[in-house]
Amino acid sequence: MNRKEKLIDKELEKCIKISLDKIYKKHDYLIKEKIHERSIVFWFGIYFYECLQKTDFKKYDLDFEYNRNLSGVKRTENFQEGTYPDLILHTRGSNDDNILIMEFKTWWNNNKKRDMKKLKDFLSLNGNYKYKYGAFIVFGKEKSKVRYL
Repeated sequence: MNRKEKLIDKELEKCIKISLDKIYKKHDYLIKEKIHERSIVFWFGIYFYECLQKTDFKKYDLDFEYNRNLSGVKRTENFQEGTYPDLILHTRGSNDDNILIMEFKTWWNNNKKRDMKKLKDFLSLNGNYKYKYGAFIVFGKEKSKVRYL
C-alpha cells in the first residue's frame, strides 16, 4: 500500500492523538503563554515515545531536529544548504526505514509554508528520504490541528 492510499498508520495516528491530548492536559501553560515551539515539541516527543513502546513501531528511533543524512547534511530539493525536520521516526544510519516525519507550528506563528515545503520534500518518492508518512501539527489555543500528508 503506498502513501496515496493510506495517509497514516492507525497506530501512529492513535499515538499522535494520545500525545496531543497529554500536551493540552499537562502543559497547556506552554501553549497559552506562547512558549517556544521546541518546548512543546519536547513534551510531545516524550509522550509519543512512550506510546510507541506499546506498538510495532518501538523498534524505530525517534529523533528531534535530526540533521544528518547518513554521515552528511540533510539536504532536499528546496533546501540545498541543509535542513532538519522537527521530529522523525526512522532507523538511524539508513534511508530504508524512514517511517514518519512531523513538522510543528504554534497558533501564533503564521510561517507555515516553509514547513509544508519541507514535508513535501522529505515525503517525495523522487527524493533521497521517501518518508512513508507525514504530519503537520499546529498547536492551537484550545486544541491542535493535524494534517496528514
